[in-house]
Amino acid sequence: MAPADALAALDAVPREQIPAAIARLSARLLQPPPDEKPTAPDELLTPDEAATLLRVDRRFLYKHAKELGATKLSRRKLRFSRRRLIRYLENHR
Repeated sequence: MAPADALAALDAVPREQIPAAIARLSARLLQPPPDEKPTAPDELLTPDEAATLLRVDRRFLYKHAKELGATKLSRRKLRFSRRRLIRYLENHR
């Protein structure tokens, strides 16, 4: 079905069935595409673990925390997303 035909079909949905159609389309939108592999949950790393992964000193992590997407758990605790650090490595080779 062409995109224009699909939108025309939506226009043909009776008014009383619109909430059900929205719910069905929303549920479908939340499902991963069939060809997409499910992703593992992200892991938050301590500064020591992140420094080991990046092979840098802890001071580098604190200096570049914002650029690396660090999450502040408290005034004195930072955590780093493993996925984001790997993406950083891939982009800075």
